[in-house]
Amino acid sequence: MPADVAVRPPTHLLSGSAAAGPAPLAEPPAPLPWSAEELSGRLALLGPGSHRQDVLVRVYRTSLEHFAVLYPAHKSVSRPLGVLNLRNTRVEALAAPQSGFTVRQRAPDAPNALTFVPLEEARALEEWLLAFTWRGSPSLHASPLPAVQEDEEF
Repeated sequence: MPADVAVRPPTHLLSGSAAAGPAPLAEPPAPLPWSAEELSGRLALLGPGSHRQDVLVRVYRTSLEHFAVLYPAHKSVSRPLGVLNLRNTRVEALAAPQSGFTVRQRAPDAPNALTFVPLEEARALEEWLLAFTWRGSPSLHASPLPAVQEDEEF
């Protein structure tokens, strides 16, 4: 697992009755007007051995930070499963027959990756790719200031 992924233990599985079952959450709550939330929705997180877990994902972007918070999809109010730091990551679309994307650290020795598949047809894959892509520091992409010529004074 990448070093920038913070994971919480699934405590919701240890408490409560399994007979009642969790209530599915139709839509994530609306972001607050001052929130830095860029995109939210349902994705499937694919794991080894065809393991699949539906998650609610909220992607946040500020001038300094870029991260995604993953929540279990079957709880109305819950703690996050983990936080994924999206700075210094690479986002790659999956091969043509599959619809989804992979997020991996840019470090050359980072073999671990997380694979997501969109569950909602309303959200285009391009929206998720754009939301998960780190755009770098604003100062790196800023255009240079125009040159100012000085007048010589005697």
